[in-house]
Amino acid sequence: MTPDDRIEAARRKQSKSLNLSGNQLTAIPEALAQLTNLKYLDLHDNQLTAIPEALAQLTNLQSLDLRGNQLTAVPEALAQLTNLQYLHLGGNQLTAIPEALAQLANLQSLNLSNNQLTAIPEALAQLTSLQTLDLGGNQLTAIPEALAQLTSLQTLDLGGNQLTAIPEALAQLTNLQSLDLRYNQLTAIPEALAQLTNLQSLDLRYNQLTAIPEALAQLTNLQSLDLRYNQLTAIPEALAQLTNLQSLDLRYNQLTAIPEALAQLTNLQSLDLRYNQLTAIPEALAQLTNLQSLDLSGNQLTAIPEALAQLTNLQSLNLDHNQLTAIPEALAQLTNLQRLDLDGNQLTVIPEELAQLTNLQRLNLSLNKLTAIPKALAQLTNLQYLHLDGNQLTAIPEALAQLTNLQYLYLSGNQLKAIPEALAQLTNLQHLYLGGNQLTAIPEALAQL
Repeated sequence: MTPDDRIEAARRKQSKSLNLSGNQLTAIPEALAQLTNLKYLDLHDNQLTAIPEALAQLTNLQSLDLRGNQLTAVPEALAQLTNLQYLHLGGNQLTAIPEALAQLANLQSLNLSNNQLTAIPEALAQLTSLQTLDLGGNQLTAIPEALAQLTSLQTLDLGGNQLTAIPEALAQLTNLQSLDLRYNQLTAIPEALAQLTNLQSLDLRYNQLTAIPEALAQLTNLQSLDLRYNQLTAIPEALAQLTNLQSLDLRYNQLTAIPEALAQLTNLQSLDLRYNQLTAIPEALAQLTNLQSLDLSGNQLTAIPEALAQLTNLQSLNLDHNQLTAIPEALAQLTNLQRLDLDGNQLTVIPEELAQLTNLQRLNLSLNKLTAIPKALAQLTNLQYLHLDGNQLTAIPEALAQLTNLQYLYLSGNQLKAIPEALAQLTNLQHLYLGGNQLTAIPEALAQL
């Protein structure tokens, strides 16, 4: 059915909803303005370059979706759509927003993301029913303090702009649950933001922060805190008060130590500390018994505390690219582990006890100094990925043929002179890497896999 046919059908049925998305429309048909019963109009993902003023006649409209077009301007006449609750203009080429849109007093959600906006009219502060405001992916250098009047706001997205500072006045948005400030140029966070006590998610990744105010410890409803890719050298102990925190991402900073007090974050499920400058991990972190994912890769760790074996809910443990020379046998107690990354260390031996990790699906031991692999690892029958490349292996145990779920086997860059024929039993194998060894022949049975 063509767009014109759909419009005619909607007219006959006095429809309240019309979807014309993804139809390669370059203009909005004039007949559309006659559908005065419409409450929901979807025009997203077309090739529209303009919005006819006649659309303002659809005064019953509650939802208007125009995202993913080629709009360069919004007519002031749209301010007449006073019943509008949802307006999506994301993914266009807008450089400015008319102040008249401040008349849309019933608007609850306004999405202006991924345009070319350089400023936001202060008048938008009159949209006091607004619950969601998305301004991400524009070219904003400042946020009007007047937006602090949007006291119904629950979600505010300012990510992907050019902001160097956040107005303290935003601390008045006490109903805010999600605040996204990622990909800006922020060097500091106002302490006043600690007043946002309903905040559940705070995203500050990819900024230029050198410190976190201790006052943020007052955000006791926070569940997710993302601080990756900043320039932090320390974490305040006070953050241990964020006892509802489930996800803490501190990767790619300049941290040299982790406060033991963080062990109080007992609801934490994911902790990412990769690529900092850590030389040790506090044993106290073993108290984070709800932890499911722990990433400590790319640090300067020389040892792992045996106490971490108490993290029995852990499903993913990444220790790659450190300076580890040994793995505690006690880690075999992490029986829920599905992924274990130990590549890029200085390991010479793998404990046979790791064979108890029977839920393991991925084991990465590449780029170490291993000369042998324990036969016991054949008990890891759920293993799908096994990385042994870049070691000093001279032989592969035939017992590994029991790993019948294996799909990827990396053996390149060793000193192997032969491959056991028994590996032909790995009938689920999709990729076998053998380059950079001393092989003179490949078993025929293996070649048929």
